[in-house]
Amino acid sequence: MIVRDRIPLKRIWPYAWKRLLILLVFDCTIAVIYSVFHHQWISLNGLPIAPLASALTIFLAFRTNAAYARWWEARSLWGSLINTSRSLARQFLTMIEDEPAVEGRVSIRQQLVLNQIAFAHALRCHLRRQTPFPELVCVLGEEATARLRSYANVPAAILMTMGNLLREAHQKTLLDTFRWTAIDENLNALANIQGACERIKNTPLPRQFDYLPRVLVDVFCWLLPLAVVEDLGLMTPLASTLISFTFIAADLMSREIANPFDNTIHDTPMTALSRTIELNLREQMQFDERPLPQPVPWPRLRDVQPVDGFVF
Repeated sequence: MIVRDRIPLKRIWPYAWKRLLILLVFDCTIAVIYSVFHHQWISLNGLPIAPLASALTIFLAFRTNAAYARWWEARSLWGSLINTSRSLARQFLTMIEDEPAVEGRVSIRQQLVLNQIAFAHALRCHLRRQTPFPELVCVLGEEATARLRSYANVPAAILMTMGNLLREAHQKTLLDTFRWTAIDENLNALANIQGACERIKNTPLPRQFDYLPRVLVDVFCWLLPLAVVEDLGLMTPLASTLISFTFIAADLMSREIANPFDNTIHDTPMTALSRTIELNLREQMQFDERPLPQPVPWPRLRDVQPVDGFVF
């Protein structure tokens, strides 16, 4: 996600320079043919370029609004994930009774909090099509992570693990039925958040929304110098290229934000958000009566600051 006040052109230029270079050559050719060789037939001064630009703006605005709605829904879902994770950790640590200490064994409530941390990291990697196991080893350890390697949907497997831990706590009379029901509602909320994120990831913006505006932008950019060359003459390349860049940039930006889980600078900053969840939940675990099962990896968790104006 971009957090700086302005977007450097070097971030847009790699995606636009080929189209702009071809258009610049075409604009220069039209200007020379009209102004130097006096082939005035090439001018289409009667072309209603202003209405065309207005219609194109409507198409781009519609596609941009649809793309931004997807991006904002993705960010809202991860905001809900943060809130639900904090609530679950509080419920685990305060609603589940303490159990007799066993040497080398993590308590059920601490296991639940660690699995909640693991869920956030696993969901991030699941949406980005990355392997989550290096992150999970740091949270759950080698043995618990090894049990998850056989699952294609690791976040869903972690939710099942949390459900089994709650059942174990209930069987040991550490958790009564009413509290179990209250906690299970938040587990359902996690499943709904995951399902909504997968819907955004696996259902792209309708292709006609992506293809048609791009075709219209190209047609407009090719017709623009023919419509203005009579009035601008040799200045046509400058004006036409600048106007074309405006429409091409708008087209590119709306296409980029339409896929908020593709691990680009325009994405939902899931790395920072998942590390925020881990930091918050580990701090909550410090209120527990038992010592933490492993040292808190503070340097890794605090590495959530923007880098060159971007948060990933």
